[in-house]
Amino acid sequence: MADFKLYPNADLISQPIEIGEAVLACNQPASIFSVAPFKGQGVAVNDALKSVVNFALPAVGKVASKKHIRAMWAGQGQWFIVGDIGLASLTAALNTKAAVTDQSDAWVVLTLCGADAPEVMTRLCSLDLSALAQGQTARAEFAHMMSCITPIAGGFEIMIMRSFAKTAIHHTSDSMRKFAALRAL
Repeated sequence: MADFKLYPNADLISQPIEIGEAVLACNQPASIFSVAPFKGQGVAVNDALKSVVNFALPAVGKVASKKHIRAMWAGQGQWFIVGDIGLASLTAALNTKAAVTDQSDAWVVLTLCGADAPEVMTRLCSLDLSALAQGQTARAEFAHMMSCITPIAGGFEIMIMRSFAKTAIHHTSDSMRKFAALRAL
């Protein structure tokens, strides 16, 4: 039987797209790990994480960060640890306390920044973005695809499944173009 191996495609990671007063970029963090504490192990997971990354899992809808690592709520009983941390150190610390899976090749991070970013986002996402402050995150539909949306300085970060990235980039750049044309009227 043939031995098949999948490799991530770096074609998505390219020059930012600038249209009007919005800039869309696609990035790949060093690592993305899913952490799902086992039943009754939430306190133990937080204690273990404090020793490895110097912070605990954030509350529902929140983001916590230190230096080049951050933890973000990703859904019911699940968090993402994003940044420069190795799988071996994370799994060793959380052994028997949580399920840890490497999601690095499964997600990409889009950033949408600039003065037009809020208007472009309202065309793609039904969240009340004005109620979402920095330090918060939400699981929401973005251009008909599920995502994690987090406000950042000057815009938004959208984590989306890698398999939907081209579609998300297409819809976002199309919305950027339409809003820039509307603004030019």
